[in-house]
Amino acid sequence: MSAPDGLTPDGPGPDDTGPDDTAPTRRAVLEGVGVAVVAAVGGFAWFSAAGPAGEAERDDDEDELDDQRDELEDRQDELEDRLEDEDRQDERDDRGDDGGGRP
Repeated sequence: MSAPDGLTPDGPGPDDTGPDDTAPTRRAVLEGVGVAVVAAVGGFAWFSAAGPAGEAERDDDEDELDDQRDELEDRQDELEDRLEDEDRQDERDDRGDDGGGRP
């Protein structure tokens, strides 16, 4: 019967140094996973605070913007109506000054 490389039938051979030193230990793997979890939680918290607005907030902003546009349009309509009224009044005044009355 033959023994695997580095082992003799009596036990470990002279070139066997034990576990592979380049393989990560269980503790190192757990520490790495812990760091990744903490980083993920921190990233999620930052994104929640500084990230884009939620759908409800976007809807509220859009409604507010629509209200402001409506108010601006109403004011513009009022100003146009005033200008038209003033133009009509000026035309009436001009007609009244020209004719001097009907015969």
